[in-house]
Amino acid sequence: MYTDGDSYKKDIRCLIKVIEEFRAFDAQMELSQLLVYLLVTATPGKKVADLLPATGLSRSALSRNILALSKGDYRADHRAKPKPGLDLITTVTDPFDGRAQLAAPTRRGVGLAEKISRYFHMETNDNGEEARQ
Repeated sequence: MYTDGDSYKKDIRCLIKVIEEFRAFDAQMELSQLLVYLLVTATPGKKVADLLPATGLSRSALSRNILALSKGDYRADHRAKPKPGLDLITTVTDPFDGRAQLAAPTRRGVGLAEKISRYFHMETNDNGEEARQ
């Protein structure tokens, strides 16, 4: 049990701020897309296939999420109209293994990561509002 004044509450308030930031960025972003984005941003240059165990997604679901997070248009399913990608990550062919793709955040993706990162370093009051310095 927490003893130092419910310190977990600050963490929860921070998480709420981060979720609000993602909702403001794209209210339709799925949780699996968020997870893939965070993993790619935390480990840029990682092989896309190496994301499978961490996400628990199938190959096809991971591919759909990668497309949704990339710049080009994508379809959520075969019947859906094309939607513009979020331009948060990009993929390139691995120069050492032409079959593999490497994923990294785009400038826009890094910008969003920097924006949400500040919430982890922000002092808040008991109401979850930013404390005045």
